[in-house]
Amino acid sequence: MRKLRHKHVVRLLDVVESTKAYNLVMELAPNGELFDKIVTLERFDEKTARHYFQQLISAVHYCHSLNIAHRDLKAENLLLGERNELKVCDWGLARYTKEGRALNEPPVLFHSLAGSIDYQAPEVFSRQGYEGAACDMWSCGVILFFMICGYLPFADVTDTETKGRILKCKYNAKNRFLSQEVSELIAHLLQVDPKDRYDTLAVVANPWFQVDLDPSLFPNATPITLSSPNSPVSDGTFKRIYTPSEGYEGRSSLSPEHTDRIHQAFVTCNVGGTGLLSKDEVRDALIKLNDCRPVPNEEVEKFMSKFSLDKHGRISEAEFTLGYINHRDLGKRYDIDRMAKLFDCKLENEFVEEFRRAFNELDVKHMGLITPESLKELNLELTEEDIKDFFDVIDPDNKGTRAITFEKFIDICLRLDKFKEHPFIQAIRRSDKLFNFIDRNLFHQYLGTGFKVRGRPRYICDLLKSKQKELSTQFEGNARGTIYVTYTKANKVVLHVGVRLIAIVEGYTKVVPHRIAGKTTVFHEWFLKLRKELMKEILSCEQDIAVKGEPELI
Repeated sequence: MRKLRHKHVVRLLDVVESTKAYNLVMELAPNGELFDKIVTLERFDEKTARHYFQQLISAVHYCHSLNIAHRDLKAENLLLGERNELKVCDWGLARYTKEGRALNEPPVLFHSLAGSIDYQAPEVFSRQGYEGAACDMWSCGVILFFMICGYLPFADVTDTETKGRILKCKYNAKNRFLSQEVSELIAHLLQVDPKDRYDTLAVVANPWFQVDLDPSLFPNATPITLSSPNSPVSDGTFKRIYTPSEGYEGRSSLSPEHTDRIHQAFVTCNVGGTGLLSKDEVRDALIKLNDCRPVPNEEVEKFMSKFSLDKHGRISEAEFTLGYINHRDLGKRYDIDRMAKLFDCKLENEFVEEFRRAFNELDVKHMGLITPESLKELNLELTEEDIKDFFDVIDPDNKGTRAITFEKFIDICLRLDKFKEHPFIQAIRRSDKLFNFIDRNLFHQYLGTGFKVRGRPRYICDLLKSKQKELSTQFEGNARGTIYVTYTKANKVVLHVGVRLIAIVEGYTKVVPHRIAGKTTVFHEWFLKLRKELMKEILSCEQDIAVKGEPELI
């Protein structure tokens, strides 16, 4: 450990020998374990996870360059320093990965069952030997998943079941908190065959990892791309790929002020915060530049053609900068100063994706705008007066073009409680997909007040008991007292809730959950499922004036 001198590795300061033991004096990391921080916050957003993951890979890259493997990387062994910077600790299982210094020296194969099972790579369980560095990279993939999703990808009831999931690489790669970019990176790290697994340099070259990367974390590393100019992409064709360093070299020819404006334009237009501009985001920007009027698809394609795209058709910040350097006409046609001030949406990526899906449901013509004409095509049983009135409500000064941009749609959703009684909002809630979306945005309002449904308590009680299978929930009790709820997942009880059914006016009931025992996130999940199963009764009640009135806090 004396050889390790890195800002993200806990330093060994001294060794003191007593009559009974050797005592290691370590650098102080006063802010505890990363594990506890994840558990306390339930999970990290991608920006926070990336920040810590970049520091972790920096430390691992440094150690691997010295031919040292940690072999026990886990969230519990990542401490937080005085400024909450990450520090890798607990090097008791670390080993040299080569016996000599020669470059062609074969790696040492380990056979001991090192590490904690939740973070162990599949090859550790074999008896054929394994390379320590590749196992570290698997553990890094597990840690990244844990930071973003809030649970370990392979954890199961028993160690045997956990081992089985690891050997089959069976985890939820489509978790709703994982963007496509980070999911792909995790998939490269969680490759069963260690030969196919990313090493630290491959991680450094990954576009998701490159976002907001501090160059000082990798002072001796040359960032590379996984597809060189002479290597085919997945479909067998050849495509020019710029390295991150090329983007930054191009910037040096610009003034700092111009560089900053290009950066700000990219960040502002990248509403999803993924570090990659999608076609939808480009279209939103062009519509905004066009004073919220429709933009032909041909113009969007023409704009995109000025940049080198990744395999999913997105623009990285380096490519965005190079495009504006190499195509002077871009700056004349699309003013970078205006682009830098177009949007002000500060949302986690997962919520932006939910907003986008809901927006696309209403944007039936895929123009990037919701118009009165597109709403008429949805067959929402709304009159022209209802639709006109809604546009008047959201744009009372009539300064707009009777069109809702994606940005305006987000603004409406964030203020949904002000519009929820409008016939338009009530109409779109009849759609299963849009009910889910709108319900999630009104969610916290119902947590403290309960919610009203059409039907007497006895009817609602019988209805709930008929939904036990759909809700994975057992309901005990009757309508006159408290209904006791037991919610199970994977045959394991994860939540207990008391539910009271309170008669309000004749023919209507308030459903009030209380006495909750279980994790908050699990209760939220169950609560939304419960409302979805009572969707018909909720909508019937909300559209009836008989139960209007202020909610009562409970």
